[in-house]
Amino acid sequence: MTATRRLRKALGLPIALLVLAAVVYVGLLFRWPVEKTLAYWLIDGQRLGVVVLDAPDLACDVARVDETSDAVRIHAQCQERVIPVPQPAMVQQYVFEVALHEPLGARTVFDGLGNLAELCNVPAPDCFPTK
Repeated sequence: MTATRRLRKALGLPIALLVLAAVVYVGLLFRWPVEKTLAYWLIDGQRLGVVVLDAPDLACDVARVDETSDAVRIHAQCQERVIPVPQPAMVQQYVFEVALHEPLGARTVFDGLGNLAELCNVPAPDCFPTK
């Protein structure tokens, strides 16, 4: 066995471990937006309170609101890690206020996934999605 071949064989495992560590690090560092189910309550005719539940210490926001004459679709998203990390068995409420262009009236509210959003009679913290 030549010296080059022995060196390559000796360095193979450490290099593979470094590559694996880099992939895991990047996977934990990068996040992508995930649509969340939501619940809402009426603040007034043109403003809604919105709440989503997710793991603590994530960045969540309302990405956009699509309004039509018969429906409102609220895209509430949380930034999830590429590689999931075990979290304590608890959730955090993320609460937002959404201003509509037109009064809600009889329009139906959906989440970004197309599910019917839950209407609460009370605001957060007593309002939360149950699905």
